[in-house]
Amino acid sequence: MMQPQEEAPPLMRWAVPSQDGTKYLGLSVRAGETLVFVGPNGAGKSALSFWLSVNKGDWPAPIVRVIAHRRIWLSSAGAEMTTSQRTQTEATFEAYDSQPNSRTTVVLDEQRSARVLYDLLAKVNMRNAHAADRYDRGEVAAAGDGVEEGMLAKLERVFAAAGMALRFRVTDTGGFDAVTEAGTPYPISQMSDGEKGAFLLASEALLAPPGSVLLVDEPERHLHRSISSDFIVALTLERPDAGFILFTHDLDLLSKLDATSTTVCTVSAVSWNGPNPSGWAVRIEQRKLDVPDSVRQAILGGRSKLLFVEGEVSSLDFALYRLLFPDRSVVPCGGGEGVKRAVAGLNESESFHWVDGRGVLDGDARSANEVAAMAAKKILVLPVNEVENLYYLSWIVDAVAEHQGLTLGEDGASMAAEARGAALTSLNDQNIRHLASENAIKVLRQQAMAHLPGANELMQAGSTVTINLESTYQTQEADLRGCIDGADYDGVLERFSVRSSGFLTALAKRLRFLNHDDYEKAVRSRLLSTPELLDRLRTVVGELP
Repeated sequence: MMQPQEEAPPLMRWAVPSQDGTKYLGLSVRAGETLVFVGPNGAGKSALSFWLSVNKGDWPAPIVRVIAHRRIWLSSAGAEMTTSQRTQTEATFEAYDSQPNSRTTVVLDEQRSARVLYDLLAKVNMRNAHAADRYDRGEVAAAGDGVEEGMLAKLERVFAAAGMALRFRVTDTGGFDAVTEAGTPYPISQMSDGEKGAFLLASEALLAPPGSVLLVDEPERHLHRSISSDFIVALTLERPDAGFILFTHDLDLLSKLDATSTTVCTVSAVSWNGPNPSGWAVRIEQRKLDVPDSVRQAILGGRSKLLFVEGEVSSLDFALYRLLFPDRSVVPCGGGEGVKRAVAGLNESESFHWVDGRGVLDGDARSANEVAAMAAKKILVLPVNEVENLYYLSWIVDAVAEHQGLTLGEDGASMAAEARGAALTSLNDQNIRHLASENAIKVLRQQAMAHLPGANELMQAGSTVTINLESTYQTQEADLRGCIDGADYDGVLERFSVRSSGFLTALAKRLRFLNHDDYEKAVRSRLLSTPELLDRLRTVVGELP
């Protein structure tokens, strides 16, 4: 029997005093977790951010505090700071930030920005030096082999998640350029204020030491609200080793964070002892993941378009949908009927709100007529039997196999072809019968729903209602066998649910992954790092109706 996985120890733990000081609320944050504090202006969120930063006790985790009211200074595109100045200013910043008035006033804004650029350049140079040293020693055939991903690539990925298509590079003089999609470079000091704020915020988070706790006060003040939630979510995904504590008014952010690793707290009041905050009225919210609460919460957030999908927040499919539809808040609804009800409910009451609700359903052997009917109801039907099949399309397998081949010193094209062959071979007679019966049952269910009698027919039918259904099992089995015999790999993915067979595991293991979960993680990584692959997948999936 598999032993339950032990919960990771917290990076930090606090006992937050109540307003009268007689009670304490236990709070903790672990790596990969996010605490979100919401509440009205004046409730004490910034004061709590300060208190958490100076009351870490003996916990060893570093704390990085990003203050909301700082000004954005980038007087140049490079770090106007020497190594000795970098060391001296660190002590100055730590001393000042430990004072109560740091909640409302920030000193040395320009030096703080210069410190971020200094650290970023040092990180880039250290990585490059490591790669060159390994190459000079003859340890690798190419300078980049076996070197960790660069900091600028991570920055670009966070920007892309928020819809900002900028690349970054180091100039010959040690400064930083932003590069547009058209390839036009310009100094980062010439970026817009929003881009500067995003650059500095992301850099601070990505440069934080391993295992840090990051306190971010009102991220929406650093960034435009149209991008802030996607940007912050992307940052949390880039730093799974860190814990994030966010203080925000942006309810839209709550609908995009992973509910399984997020704790939401409301702050309603604060007490003071002179200039020092001394206690708070804080409540930990119990967030439910069922559809009604998720829908209400997303609507209250107000600004995002909603996409209702099958599955749960914790499923890997949720992550894929967020990649495919980055401009929408994805709301898992469990089953397909939940998707239909959620979309219909919003569309039927659209005069009472300004939320655009659409849906996505698995292909599930649906007929062309049903696909068209769903489109009329603002629901997209996927071109594959189930969303998981998208990970295994031939050209995606080719892209992952090519990367694996470079890593393992094998021919990627051969690996891909053999993996697809292994997947098809895994479908034995028992699998074929099972998959064919699954499709036949789906079709029967759709037929039954389409042939249910109306109210008048029921009144005249007596105690028995007869519905004649046609089984498609023989057709489904013949279709699947035809795909296998004809090596129509993508045809299988288009028409059948292979998840319950050995199809996925056979392919993943031939590509040298431990299991199909690891393969799917690799797919998401390739999609994130290769925009043209993600664009092609979006084209395959199609636009929302």
